[in-house]
Amino acid sequence: MKTMKTYLLTAVGLFSMTITVQAQPQPEIASKNRLLEHDLVRYCADCHNANESHGQLDVVSLLKQQPLIRNKQNWLIITDRIRGGEMPPKDAEQPTSVERQKMLSLLADEIENFDYSSIRDPGYEPTRRLSNIEYDNTVSDLFGLKLRPSSKFPNDLSGNSGFDNSANTLFLQPQLFERFVHAADEISNSILSDDNSHLHNDLHINLSDGATVTSDPFLETFLSRAFRRPVTVHERDRYRRLFIATYQKTGNRRLAYKKLIDTVLISPQFLFKTEDILNYDDTFRINQFNLANRLSYFLWASMPDKELFELARQNKLSDHATLQKQITRMLLSPKADTIGTIFGGQWLGFEHLGTRIRMDPIDNPWCTDTLMDAMRQETAMLLNHAFRENKSATELLLADYTFINEELAKHYRISNVRGQEMRLINLTSPHRGGLLGQGSLMAVTSFPGRTSPIVRGNWVLTTILGTPPPPPPPGAAEFEPRVERRRDLSTAEKLALHREDRRCASCHDQIDPLGVALENFDFFGRHQVRSRGKTIDTRATLPNGSEFEGPAGLKLAIVEEYHEEFVKQLTRKLLSYALGRQLEYYDEPAIQTIYTDMVANDYSLLTLVNGIVDSYPFQYKRLPETEQEPTNE
Repeated sequence: MKTMKTYLLTAVGLFSMTITVQAQPQPEIASKNRLLEHDLVRYCADCHNANESHGQLDVVSLLKQQPLIRNKQNWLIITDRIRGGEMPPKDAEQPTSVERQKMLSLLADEIENFDYSSIRDPGYEPTRRLSNIEYDNTVSDLFGLKLRPSSKFPNDLSGNSGFDNSANTLFLQPQLFERFVHAADEISNSILSDDNSHLHNDLHINLSDGATVTSDPFLETFLSRAFRRPVTVHERDRYRRLFIATYQKTGNRRLAYKKLIDTVLISPQFLFKTEDILNYDDTFRINQFNLANRLSYFLWASMPDKELFELARQNKLSDHATLQKQITRMLLSPKADTIGTIFGGQWLGFEHLGTRIRMDPIDNPWCTDTLMDAMRQETAMLLNHAFRENKSATELLLADYTFINEELAKHYRISNVRGQEMRLINLTSPHRGGLLGQGSLMAVTSFPGRTSPIVRGNWVLTTILGTPPPPPPPGAAEFEPRVERRRDLSTAEKLALHREDRRCASCHDQIDPLGVALENFDFFGRHQVRSRGKTIDTRATLPNGSEFEGPAGLKLAIVEEYHEEFVKQLTRKLLSYALGRQLEYYDEPAIQTIYTDMVANDYSLLTLVNGIVDSYPFQYKRLPETEQEPTNE
């Protein structure tokens, strides 16, 4: 008997095939894992199971997901609570000190000391449709016109990765497909009536009797660009027959071209990002056109241009030097602004400023759409500038410059800036520069009309450093009512009282210092030193005892104490965005390799981008797997 794996290759029901290959049998769980499982089930399972997952932790289910590193954050929380004596609770059966230490030691072996060299898995990116932004950019580049048909589509959802290009959310529901049909109709009408489009002056298809012809340059070029790979003879002939049949039926060449364009724009080859299966091995290197597409949708959120297509056709993208030159070229293109607007906006959350987050314009006439647009642009331009100029990742925190226009300068109380054009200015205040001085980010981490150091501190831990604290207990409030009512206390003093409860202190010792230091920024990012007649106290102390003060001190403290966490978080988020999927434990070797290269190159952002493109998960593909009962052979 041999164990088999079954692979199902599918694109939302539009096409599929199944193959079966021999696989290696999985080893049994090691005896130490069984010991760990025994103790965790004995002492934790009563409160942490599928029916009662106190603290959102289901230990029973987590134990079934091997290796345990797959759920690293959950196990770190469990480890912390076992070490702190919170698990199991005082009224439950308690492990002996020896048993407690044994559990902690076994968990450390599984989580903190996991041997990543034992895994080599590029992950699986399922076929997915273009996101709304990618769809707009692709049709615009395909036809040479600025088009935004997705303005009539439902908003894309963010996947577990935090980005709307995630494959686990980009399905094609019937309602959305109807929108694509209507969009295709409007796009073809625009193209065929606009003399400036790429397509208009190139329209020519052989109108012979419909038999296969050896060459039809327009059709071959158009279909190859639309499908973002060389068109097959079968595809070319099928679309040519469609064109001729429509022309013979209507006698109208324009209607025949319209039918052709409409059909292409609703085809799975256009709407979906599909990749070729090169062989039946578990993993394999993607081909040149797939690599061109991955690269283009990573840096431009759009289709490859003519130069990338030609290099792929010549099989030159496999040359490392050529690939690096393309990355540099592409970053210098205005199309790479998507690094700031899409990646940055979705990672940091400032894309929501002006939609989910805004002030009532009647009561706050200063909060204009143009101001909020300038605030979003400021943060996007900082990111784009840093990547284009190959700055150090550290500069994203410590930049002594920013990008503003006159309206935003007045909002920040910065003088001598005139006009609505955004431009780079050097800063005199050490508080304003870098990501933690951006008004857009201070606004999206506040409540309407007031700041929240807890929200901001949690945002810094989770979004900037990638070290999220455990979730708060059910019903937890920012402050207890007795503390909230104390108007004689500053925010920092209220937080200090809150931390007197040791159940709260384990998390708030991490959260509060980061948020308190940012209290010099009000709820919409304006710098202030006094609030309600009192000087704002922004002195803070990290759990390791390091003291600092205000936004400027916080930025230096992060660089000194948490620099590795910040750089690895930036790496993880950009890699996840580039792959279009949530990262898994088996992506950690790639992250570590990229980080090591960045350390050797002064944390260069170009090194980061090159490292992602060179990485195993970016260059390789794994077949999807569905479990199947072993079969006899």
